[in-house]
Amino acid sequence: MRGERIDLALKGLADPIRRHTVQRLVQGPATAGQLAALFSVSRPAVSRHLRVLRRTGLVTATSSGRNVWYQTRPAALAGLSEWLDAVARRAADAPTLAAQGGPDPPDHRRPR
Repeated sequence: MRGERIDLALKGLADPIRRHTVQRLVQGPATAGQLAALFSVSRPAVSRHLRVLRRTGLVTATSSGRNVWYQTRPAALAGLSEWLDAVARRAADAPTLAAQGGPDPPDHRRPR
């Protein structure tokens, strides 16, 4: 997956409603109305989220009569998964400060 496609996919998944929408759509196609019933936001808000997901290439829309059915694009999700897997493998194989005899990483937790 090319860099700009990864950027778009991650931007598309940056919002929790869009992530939940993708999680629902991997179970099968749904209409905007069916998706809107899952969230406590307006139908126009869900439509905006769907538009973002379509623009990122993660979701497609197909008109059938009066309905528009949305579904995921498995190839786009697979490309993103492959990229994340590669990053995770490199991170797991990367040297750590402790392994190099360096200082422990700083504790960035906020004091209570």
